[in-house]
Amino acid sequence: MNAAVIRLKITLQDTEPPIWRRIEVPAAITLKDLHAAIQAAMGWQNIHLFRFEAGRQTIDGPGLGGASPFGSSNFTAGRVTLDDLTARNIKRFSYLYDMGDNWEHDLRIEKVLNADHAVLYPRYIDGAQRCPPEDVGGIPGFYRFLDALEDPKYPDHHHLLEWHGGPFDANIIDEDKIRKRLATIAARRLRKTVPPKRKN
Repeated sequence: MNAAVIRLKITLQDTEPPIWRRIEVPAAITLKDLHAAIQAAMGWQNIHLFRFEAGRQTIDGPGLGGASPFGSSNFTAGRVTLDDLTARNIKRFSYLYDMGDNWEHDLRIEKVLNADHAVLYPRYIDGAQRCPPEDVGGIPGFYRFLDALEDPKYPDHHHLLEWHGGPFDANIIDEDKIRKRLATIAARRLRKTVPPKRKN
């Protein structure tokens, strides 16, 4: 019997048009590893803290509390899996990245599928719109940033253009880069599951 794979839609909240990605991940993935997959799919740089909210529970990433139980005393992203959430019939939950800029993501479980053994997971399916730059100031800062870059007469236009390192096209995402980043995570997961060859 094939292992289960979950198709997730990740949407960055309060964005218009919506910034979103669809990925497939192993159902047994920990939320810590899911965090890495979200970072890769969205285009974040993994330089800030994170946490998940599922039902009424908070599931902390490294560097945060993690004191509340979720069926055990180890209520952290490294010990809770997607399987744990689906077992509690949770189909929608949230992911917060960067407690300063407060990038809130809505995560929806769209399908539970049988894994294709010819495919390495996690894998990218589709998506739309480019991820905001890190440390731009959250959603309000992001839209000020877009306004400034579109208007050469905007007071901060040249400063923000220099800060970003060049133009920013919100409509273009680098899907090849996303696939490569997710493939790196998939290869790392595979190395963890395949036992090393015994030396003669």
